[in-house]
Amino acid sequence: MRERDRDYIARIKEELLFIGKITSHINRDKFLSDETIQRASSMSLITLGECVNHLSDEFRERHSEIEWAQIIAIRNIAAHGYWSLNMKQLWQTIEEDVPILAEFFDAF
Repeated sequence: MRERDRDYIARIKEELLFIGKITSHINRDKFLSDETIQRASSMSLITLGECVNHLSDEFRERHSEIEWAQIIAIRNIAAHGYWSLNMKQLWQTIEEDVPILAEFFDAF
């Protein structure tokens, strides 16, 4: 694995841990009513998506079971169209997709 990929993977893991840390003790209703948690989660998803975007094509091709384009798309929406970000969908992403990503990246 390329050193560059290792660096980005380390940062991705940090962001996944942070999202887990700030959301593990809350439910959907709390998330939807707490703008601070929404913004913090969004910023972590932006950072995560940016890191994914910089992973080598080789790494992403080798792990095609991950929806890399969707991760980058969420980053783009959160970064460039925050006002149109659907917080219910964001919570669903946190609940369903973040644990899968965390498990995947735990292997590295």
